[in-house]
Amino acid sequence: MSTIRESFARLLFCTLLVHPLLSHAENDQAAASQTWYQFEVLIFERIAPGAGSTEGWSSNPGRPQPKRATWLSRGSPMRDNKPIAFRALPAEERALNNAWGAMRRSRDYRPLYHAAWRQPVKDPKHAQQIHFSLLPADGSQASDLNPPKLEGSLKFGVKRYLHLDVDIALHKAVSGNATQSSGDSFNFGPSFKHYRLQDNRRMRSGKLHYIDHPVIGLLTIAKRYEMPQPEIIEPTPLPITPPVNESVQTPSQEKVEEKPASN
Repeated sequence: MSTIRESFARLLFCTLLVHPLLSHAENDQAAASQTWYQFEVLIFERIAPGAGSTEGWSSNPGRPQPKRATWLSRGSPMRDNKPIAFRALPAEERALNNAWGAMRRSRDYRPLYHAAWRQPVKDPKHAQQIHFSLLPADGSQASDLNPPKLEGSLKFGVKRYLHLDVDIALHKAVSGNATQSSGDSFNFGPSFKHYRLQDNRRMRSGKLHYIDHPVIGLLTIAKRYEMPQPEIIEPTPLPITPPVNESVQTPSQEKVEEKPASN
């Protein structure tokens, strides 16, 4: 009976050792089997004279309400030679840097938000939403009386084609007579104009897409991301030691002939 118990204990111990290795292998295979894309978005505001002035804007168009959304995180976009989903890419890996710079120099546009990242893509019904938000124009924390300058959600999915669902709200402070309470006193603060962009767009991989709006604009591009191939390490050849020829005598082994002493 003790032998059976010892055998079972050894089997259980081996199973516990092997199971994490199998789990990691299954996770790596699942990640490799998923289709990954690299996405990039650039959101900007039209500031040309008269931009949006011909439209009738609602005083309360609502705000984006992301569901189970994630935020882009910071840090290295790779770990163990594998991409990390929803990790913001550094500037040198973005393709729209020139467009951002051109808008900064323009009198008609003002760039607001620029980000690139990688992620696996799923059916649009199950795709992960990405939420973003900028601080209010005065740099303070957002509140009901002081909304963020820009906020929104993005969702990229794939069925037969790539699909983008976008919901963006721009809150522009304007001079007015809105009041804000501070303790027992009231003071005059800015009022806001609210602009909201909601759209659904079918995309093509590798093509730049533009979503238009009288006040807000969005540039986006998606590219298929190929997983890095594992690095193949060539084995270092061992040094070949020539065989020793025992028939050859070394100088130390050679006999020295004695010469007869001269008279």
